[in-house]
Amino acid sequence: MLHQHFPSLSLYLSLSLSLSLFLLLSFAYLGGKIKILIRTGGQSNGSSNIALIMLIKQSLAGIGGKASQSVLSPPDKRGSEMRRDVSYVSIKSRSKPVIFVYSLVSNRFTRKYGLLSLILLVALGLLFYRRILFACSDLQQKYIYQTLPLYQRSVSFVFGNESATSAAGGDRWLPIGDPEKKFKIYSAYFDPRLEVVESYAVPDGYLPFGSVRIFAILPYKLLKSAVFCNFRSDNTFAAQHRADQVEAVHEHWNMEFAATYVICKLAGNVSRRTALLPDEVALSYHDEPSMREATMFVRIKYPVTDMLQRAAPSRSLAVCVGPLHHTFSHALRVVEFFEYYKMNGAERFYVYNKSATVEVDAVLRHYQKSGLVEVLDWHFEGYAFESELRYEGIFVVLNECFYRATVSGGFGYTAIVDFDELLFPAGDNETLLKYLQATDRYDLHSFNFQGVFFYDIYPADFSHVPAWANNTYLYTQVRNVRTKNPLLHHNRSKYVLKGRNVLEAGNHQVWKGVRDTNEYFVPESEGLLLHYRDGNLGYDYENVVEDNRIRERFGDRMWRVVNEQCEQIFPATGVCPLGAIYKQPGSSQ
Repeated sequence: MLHQHFPSLSLYLSLSLSLSLFLLLSFAYLGGKIKILIRTGGQSNGSSNIALIMLIKQSLAGIGGKASQSVLSPPDKRGSEMRRDVSYVSIKSRSKPVIFVYSLVSNRFTRKYGLLSLILLVALGLLFYRRILFACSDLQQKYIYQTLPLYQRSVSFVFGNESATSAAGGDRWLPIGDPEKKFKIYSAYFDPRLEVVESYAVPDGYLPFGSVRIFAILPYKLLKSAVFCNFRSDNTFAAQHRADQVEAVHEHWNMEFAATYVICKLAGNVSRRTALLPDEVALSYHDEPSMREATMFVRIKYPVTDMLQRAAPSRSLAVCVGPLHHTFSHALRVVEFFEYYKMNGAERFYVYNKSATVEVDAVLRHYQKSGLVEVLDWHFEGYAFESELRYEGIFVVLNECFYRATVSGGFGYTAIVDFDELLFPAGDNETLLKYLQATDRYDLHSFNFQGVFFYDIYPADFSHVPAWANNTYLYTQVRNVRTKNPLLHHNRSKYVLKGRNVLEAGNHQVWKGVRDTNEYFVPESEGLLLHYRDGNLGYDYENVVEDNRIRERFGDRMWRVVNEQCEQIFPATGVCPLGAIYKQPGSSQ
C-alpha cells in the first residue's frame, strides 16, 4: 500500500543503501592503501621513499591490469633489506574484480577496519531502517486517519434501491452453483470501518470508503484468488471484482468445509461527489465451471441510521444464541432465559432455528410478536457435522449474529451465549448492562466471564417454589449448588463483545479485534458465567459450593414473569414444557 501511494520512499531507500555499500567498499579499499604508508613510514632514508613509490605504482598498475614482476625489483641493496622485512605475494594475471577483492582481505589492517566499517554500516542501516519505518508509519497513519476519513465523509451515498437500508430478516442458506458442491452463502453486511480496507489495493484515482462482508460456508482449502464478488443495484448488474480477503473462522479444525467470511472493498472515484452503494451481492468461484456465473444474490444490510457509525450506538445490549437443532424441546428454559436477560438490560435476542419442537416454536413466535426476538431460518443439510463441518455451522452464527446486531440493530454490546448459560454480575443489585457500562473503556473489545457449572447431578432445592407457581422447575431458582472453582478464561468461558471493535468472534473468546483494543478478563469478584448443564459431567464436579445469589436477587420477579408468559403462550395449561430429557425428580413437569 505504501509503495502504491508513496513511490518515492522505495527510490529513497534504494539510493541510500547503495551509497552506504559504496562507502563501505571505499573505506576498506583505502584502508589497504593507508596500511602500506604505515608499514613503510618508519623508513627515513631515500631508498624507503623510492620503495614506497614503487609499491604505490605496483598497486595502481595491478588494479589497471598492467602489473609485472619487474616492478618489485629495487635498484639498490637497501631495497633488498626492505624486501626481507616485508612479505609480498605476487599478483598474477587476474581480473579486476578478483584483484579488488583480494586487496580487501589480503592484510590484517584491511580486515580489521573493514570489519569496523561493516559494523558501522549495519548500525547506520538499522538507524536508517528505523527512520524509514517511522516515516512509513507516519504516512500510513495520515492515509488511514486523514485521507480516507475525509474522503468517506465527503461523498454522498446513493442507493439503487432505497429499500436496501431497511432490509432485515428473510435470510436463508442459498447454494453457490451446483448444490452438490456444498458451497453456500447466507448474508452480507456493509462495514464502514476503514481499518478493514486500509491495506487493500485500489486503482489510481479511487479510494475505499468501506467494505462488504459476506458470510458463507466454503471449502477450507480453496483457491482464494478465484473467489469473486458480484454486485448489483436494483436488479441490474453493476460490477464484479476479485475478493480482497477470504478467511475461514479460526475454529475450523481443518475440516473439509469451514465457516468463512469474504470481504470485498467498496471504492469510489475521487473526482465524483457521489458513490453508488450496491443493493445485493453474490459470490462466484472461477475455479469451478458451475460457479463462474453469479446466480444467488443476498441483500446487503446497511445501518438504518448513522451510516458511517460516527455517533454512539443507538441501542445497548443484544443477545446471540447458538443454533437450535435436533428438535430442541426445552420451552420453559427458553422463557426463563429471555426473561433473565430482559431483567439484565437486553433489548433484542437473535435465535437461529434449524430444528425445534412445536412448543418451542410457539414460545419463539410469542416473543417475536413483541419485537423482543428475531428468529432466523437456519435450515441447511448435506454436511457430516464434526467431520466435514463444525456442528450446525455455529461459527457462521456467532459472527453473522454480532454483525447483524451491530449493523442492522445498532447495538453497542452483544452477548454470545447458549440457552443454558447466564452471565451474572456479582455487584449488589447490579444488572449486566449497568456492569458493562460502568466497566467499559474505549480500548476494550470484549468482556470475558469465567464459567462455573450447576450440574444436574446436584440435588435440586424446591423449598422456595411458590405455592401458586404452575412452572416449578426454574433453573435459576431450584439449582443452587455449583462447582467451586471457575475455569480459566477462554476455557468454556463466554463473553460480551463491542461489535464496532470486533472483527471475528469465536465460541469462547474474540479472535480478532480492531487495532489497539483488548479483552477484559472479568474477575470472579465482578461476575461469572453460570452454566446450567444437563446430560453430561466434568470440570471439577466433586468440589462444590452453595450459591443462592441469583435466586435471592431475581427470585420473586422470575417466578411471576415466567408464569405470566407461560399462561399467555399455553393458555390451556399455563405450563411451558420443560423437555423430556431434563425432567428431574420432584418436579411436576
